[in-house]
Amino acid sequence: MSVLSGRSALLKRTPVRLAATFTVLFATTVIVLFAIVFFGITSRLSDQIRYRTQETMGSLLAVDREKGFDDLAAAVTGEGGSVRDTDFIFELVDASGRHVAGNVSGIKPSDTWLTLRRSDIESEWTNGEADDQFQAIWQPVSDGRLLVGSSNRDLRRTQFFLLEVLGIGLIATTLLGALCGAFIARRTQHRIDAFAKTLSAVSEGKIQARVPMSGSGDDIDHVGAQVNHTLDHLQTLIENVNQSSSDIAHDLKKPVGRLRQRLDIARRSAHTTNDFRLAVGDALGDLDAMMETFDALLRITQIEAGARRARFASIDLAAVLDDVADVYAPVAEDAGQQLAWADGRWKPALIKGDRELLVQLFANLIENAIRHCPQGTHIVLELHDEPDGFRAELIDDGPGIPAHEREKVFRRLYRLERARSTPGSGLGLTLVAAIAELHDARIDLDDHDPGLRVAITFPSAAA
Repeated sequence: MSVLSGRSALLKRTPVRLAATFTVLFATTVIVLFAIVFFGITSRLSDQIRYRTQETMGSLLAVDREKGFDDLAAAVTGEGGSVRDTDFIFELVDASGRHVAGNVSGIKPSDTWLTLRRSDIESEWTNGEADDQFQAIWQPVSDGRLLVGSSNRDLRRTQFFLLEVLGIGLIATTLLGALCGAFIARRTQHRIDAFAKTLSAVSEGKIQARVPMSGSGDDIDHVGAQVNHTLDHLQTLIENVNQSSSDIAHDLKKPVGRLRQRLDIARRSAHTTNDFRLAVGDALGDLDAMMETFDALLRITQIEAGARRARFASIDLAAVLDDVADVYAPVAEDAGQQLAWADGRWKPALIKGDRELLVQLFANLIENAIRHCPQGTHIVLELHDEPDGFRAELIDDGPGIPAHEREKVFRRLYRLERARSTPGSGLGLTLVAAIAELHDARIDLDDHDPGLRVAITFPSAAA
């Protein structure tokens, strides 16, 4: 049972089946080509046998025309007794059908070509082979009929030689095809095993494992690159989850502790209804802040799942930026800052997306700049054409973000040290990154010297 199971498992391997198919196709191709050659040569040799028979018949008919029936009989007797008696057969009969000359007798007259076996004809031979065959034909002469036939011995020898060559060639071809198939199967199996090994390692918690690339750029490398890209994304998600768990525990520990302290103080020292009302109000404020954090986390998770793609439509990015700038220009002014919107373009910037999410993206960026920049900061919102899309930029001359912190600010609940004293959950830029990724957009953070330049490049609706 185990042997059968092992064989069954072996036959289910794609490389083994590929090798077997390759060998069968290789051998079948050789057989088909040989059959074409074999039947082609056989037909050609058969034609030559008949041509040789007709040529000999023509020579004898010329004797009959020029010298008469008696000289024809002498010629047939001479031909039948020559050294070629194993290659040709002759029979001359008179008008009454009586045998006159030749090395065979008793053959029934016919108007078509005859195939005669040596064992089926009456002859005086002592040599030749019993399975010899002759292509023969009757022709009328001056005083009777003449039969001339030619042996197909050369044809049979050629056929035997070709079959022998086919046997040797087929064995060699099968072995060569099997070796080539085994080589290809081994390489393919090795690469499939690399996939299996990588996925097994990932399932065991080694999330950093990746499928090795051969560098050939073939379809297996292409699939491997897709698997690695998926694993990169999975690793990022897992790291985000782990980081989020740690950050949630860290960031919520303080408000939860503060909430407990307030409730404890209220329980021990509050004596009036107003005291309890104030304590409950403060506690509700802390709970609302925590609820906002969890709502933001759920929103980010939903966006990362990609469900909102079903709502995508063709949107003018310039119109979105224009609406956001109109709303936040007064907010920036109230904070002692200035928000300017610059769009020198003359045609719509059409992209595929969710308008509500895009408004959220740019609103978060502007709120982040207003919150973390001092009074007097100039904030500029710009839109530029790109070869295959559009680039939206938010530029400020505030304190900026250190280069080593720029990748971290998109992590969930991550906050710069100087920003921990300001309101916020640390999820604004995480939401920006999630919305950008959903729209296949690229985010770049660069120095504005001073300040920060945030560039988001969107693919056009046509792309």
